[in-house]
Amino acid sequence: MALLAGLLTVGCGGGATPTAHTTAAPSTSSAPSATASATPSPVAGSTPASAASAVHCSVAIPAGDNLVIGTIVGDPTVVVRDIQDPANARNLCTFDNNALAPQFVNGTTVAYETPANQIIRANLSSPTATVLASYGTGFDSGQYAFSPDGSALTYLDRDAWHLVNAAGNRVLTTLPAAPGRGIAATQDDSFLAFSPDGQYIAYFQTFHVGGSGETAPDQVRRAADGGLVYSTSAATMAVWASVPSRLFFRDSTGNVKRWDAAGGVSSMTTLSWVRPKASPDGRWIAYTFTASGGVNGVGFYSVQANSVSNTTPPGRSGARFLSNDLVFYAGEKACSTCFGGQPTPTGVTYIYSIAGASEITSRLATVSDAWPRVTAPAL
Repeated sequence: MALLAGLLTVGCGGGATPTAHTTAAPSTSSAPSATASATPSPVAGSTPASAASAVHCSVAIPAGDNLVIGTIVGDPTVVVRDIQDPANARNLCTFDNNALAPQFVNGTTVAYETPANQIIRANLSSPTATVLASYGTGFDSGQYAFSPDGSALTYLDRDAWHLVNAAGNRVLTTLPAAPGRGIAATQDDSFLAFSPDGQYIAYFQTFHVGGSGETAPDQVRRAADGGLVYSTSAATMAVWASVPSRLFFRDSTGNVKRWDAAGGVSSMTTLSWVRPKASPDGRWIAYTFTASGGVNGVGFYSVQANSVSNTTPPGRSGARFLSNDLVFYAGEKACSTCFGGQPTPTGVTYIYSIAGASEITSRLATVSDAWPRVTAPAL
């Protein structure tokens, strides 16, 4: 998945979103059983395996503070950084190099993957960690997400989509194998996430295609029992926003639609967004779009007003919310000699304030996650 993430962010500057670790080639192996993991995995209610933690904290984690996982300019070490006071931000913890695709489970717990294809949960105050699941080798395999309260995990094991909760570890569905092919950076995507209210899980992707219904490429399922509530095809670039939760996605021509449990699917606007990310309060969706001059730009979609606004100048991509107001992204420049003529990173990153409509240079070089992930007010 590390190479997959890189390919998916070609043309989107230096703001790549770290994702799960797998091999780059699409799976051509036979699909795993629909009733069992292809690789044995610890389940809820069993005795989980323990491991030494790959994250080390020098101070206690302040309760309720705004945290990020990322790197600082000039240092490749991945850290947990407290940005509650942006002017006096400080590093609290460091990750070992073998901790891949880290993300928050909650404000005091993180998860990451290992080169041995394990998903690990680690409390930031403990020297030991817990092995939650293992996964096989394959395209998209190992991508994972936690429920908002941290009680449930969903992940991909080759062509099988898993849910781990109090009922155990089960396969929700087995999708068609992903064929070997090229990747279109502005069209291909793989999105796996729980809804902000924790009631649903979405898996919208463009690789395991050809199925329908229970094996459709784009699905929403209930988090409680894994039951299918909505499926479609030919969708991409999905993102959850607002509480009660609504899923936004588009087709290849930029027709943005919204799904919610009460109203079903509604057409919203025309917007060819790339890698959309929602603010913790669900009011905004930040995204990359193709600008002029061989570079991209960062835009904002208002969930309430169904309207868009853009940052200036162009030459920005890879937006990710740090808080309800602050957005991190990377600078980029045109590159005629790069793969596909896509933009290349400038090495400079920025933080943008939506309220102040202003941009400053950032000390953060990369950002893979931020906490809290969901905040009030509800919409």
